[in-house]
Amino acid sequence: MGEFVKKTLVGYKEVPGGHSDPECSHVILTLEEYERQLQRIADAEQETRSIKHEAEETLRRVRSDAQYRIQAAEASAAQKVADMEGELEEERRESAYQRGLNKNLLRIARERANADRKLKPKKEHTGYVVVASEEKEYRYRDGKKWKKVKLWETVLQSYYSVDFTEEEARTQIERDLLPQDGAWLIAEIGISARYRGRYEGMIEDVSVKEDFMKRNILLAGQQRLRANFRSGYWELVFMHTKALGIVPPAMRAR
Repeated sequence: MGEFVKKTLVGYKEVPGGHSDPECSHVILTLEEYERQLQRIADAEQETRSIKHEAEETLRRVRSDAQYRIQAAEASAAQKVADMEGELEEERRESAYQRGLNKNLLRIARERANADRKLKPKKEHTGYVVVASEEKEYRYRDGKKWKKVKLWETVLQSYYSVDFTEEEARTQIERDLLPQDGAWLIAEIGISARYRGRYEGMIEDVSVKEDFMKRNILLAGQQRLRANFRSGYWELVFMHTKALGIVPPAMRAR
């Protein structure tokens, strides 16, 4: 146990109050006590270094593990993207193949239908013929009143046999007659415009311009599909605003 002392002119003098004595200025230790104190300090410093080292190692492991997880996640994501791109490319190839196959099958169907109906030239003919076109009186409501207008109804026979489903026939006929890009096949018989609704909607539509109304307009809201089991082919029956132009001889039903 150390001695609590105060410094005097002649040396050190023990104070009676010990550590709490206000005159205490020094503590005198034995060599053994001093060495134990140094050892405790060294042990504390070593423990501090060990704790710091362990903390640094833990942080390094956490960072390394996080980096590994990030890299693993990135690699997994990259593999998934690669797999999806591979599947997409395979689907594209399959889709292109199916489109080519369908196009070839439709070409064969068209040529057979043309031969069946004696349409020439068999390989080049569109496969569409006008069966009939007649003027009809169409009644529509204008507010509370009923009004009449003369419209035309045309029956256009396709080369799609009644063995095609309604959905298949409808989709293909739409693509043939009114493609998104390229010339309209239906323009060959004088139809130069299309309105997606009915006649009464068109004449009330403020977006419809005067120049548009002067054209021969197909009224998509008044068209229908018909399966003609006598001929064996699907037909499109549609209303339009003016008489057909001169129907080319090749497009006249026989």
